[in-house]
Amino acid sequence: MKISLVCQSLLLSKALKSFLGDEIVSYKQCDFVISDKKIELDKPIFYISSTEGALLIPFSKSSLMIELDKFYQDILRREQNSFENTQVPIPHIALEEKISALTEKFRKELIQTIRDYCGS
Repeated sequence: MKISLVCQSLLLSKALKSFLGDEIVSYKQCDFVISDKKIELDKPIFYISSTEGALLIPFSKSSLMIELDKFYQDILRREQNSFENTQVPIPHIALEEKISALTEKFRKELIQTIRDYCGS
């Protein structure tokens, strides 16, 4: 689990860095972001707030780790489901057969083009 922080609260940011240690990475390397403000990013956001969100303030290290693990497992499940839904069915025709058919079609079209051009 690789996490990036985007927090307005300096105190929350310091506490999260203390709790998470080596799991904190740059935004480009992270699996998801922890934030205390509603923002839109191209990565999943674990929202922490005193009124609403995935985790309410105040929290303990253990409750943070439990909720982060649940959030991360959910991300992995969604990615797995997305991958399974986008897999292309294995074709019945072998790759070599497809290449041979395309090559033969190209050869015939090329010969016909040359004949049309030369007038034979």
